Amino acid sequence: MRRLVIDARLAGHSGIGIYLEQMLPRVTRELSHWRPLVLARIESQHAIATALAPDVAVCEWDVPPLSARNMVAPPPAVTDQDLLWVPHFNVPLRSSVPLAVTLHDLLPLSAPGLVGAGRAAALRWWLRAIRTRAQAVFCISAFTRNDAVRFGACTMEQATVTPLGVDPIWFNETTAEHDADSGPPTIIFVGLLKPHKNVAGLLRAFLQVSKAIPHRLVLVAKHTGVRNIDREAGGLIARLGDRVELVENLPQAELVARVRAAAFAVVPSLHEGFGLPALEAMAAGTPVLASRAGALPEVCGDDALYCDPLSESGIAEGLLRLAGDAALRRQLSAAGRTRAAGFSWDRCAEQTATELDRALRESSRAAS
Repeated sequence: MRRLVIDARLAGHSGIGIYLEQMLPRVTRELSHWRPLVLARIESQHAIATALAPDVAVCEWDVPPLSARNMVAPPPAVTDQDLLWVPHFNVPLRSSVPLAVTLHDLLPLSAPGLVGAGRAAALRWWLRAIRTRAQAVFCISAFTRNDAVRFGACTMEQATVTPLGVDPIWFNETTAEHDADSGPPTIIFVGLLKPHKNVAGLLRAFLQVSKAIPHRLVLVAKHTGVRNIDREAGGLIARLGDRVELVENLPQAELVARVRAAAFAVVPSLHEGFGLPALEAMAAGTPVLASRAGALPEVCGDDALYCDPLSESGIAEGLLRLAGDAALRRQLSAAGRTRAAGFSWDRCAEQTATELDRALRESSRAAS
């Protein structure tokens, strides 16, 4: 009997980690009849097993994802009779096991200057394997699907757009609100400290307006152990002193409270396959200043204020406008919460499970 095998080695990694955290329990529950097997790094095995039903097997696969070894090492305990669902483009190359793949972005090909050298060549190999062996391709936005088609991972008809969702905790209005007497108002950024997140551009823009507004800039930005870190941003943070706070690895409840307490959030990215921090801020009722890049206009619609991420003066203008216009902030807060309510992890998991079930059934019929 065929099985659904899920590569969960990127659990805990930024946005893909959130995706796995939300999707694994839902999809394995929906597809329990396909005897799901989850492959995990040794350090995350216990946490993953605890979050899943007792009858879902969790097996160690301790090959580092996105490593050179990952390109050649076959997944353990998997046969050609199974379907391997990989939640990123790092599919095993020396294996003939049928694939299902979730594509979050194709940044190394669509914006190669923003990532480390050598990633584009590896991605082309992975895309060839996806094109040849994938029986289902999930794209988290229409923007990512268009890139997947453009770079040859699949056809438009083969790809299913499965937008991400929002954890209900972001809508919980009992979390702390901003207290005007507790200190200066804050502007918040959430994301990795990587070049494509454009933190340096945000900091340069904030430097332009820092004397005109009282706000502090809070950067919830993972940077410890991050490859291809934005070093220019580090220098600018030091220059701005106590007007900027850099933190990372906040517990979810504290992160939600910080975002909700902010006057507004900024997502100034040069490239986004989706833009989950923007959607989560909107769910929390926090107005969003977003760049017109990648999938951000698709996700935020008409319910965010936009800026050109390549223009420091444009970002600065957006900062000044939101900082000084309380009526606009109230408007975006209400509209953003309404829009965010239309994004659901349950719906994302349902769409994904339906396509995985279809692929497994078709494979079973072809083999019989």
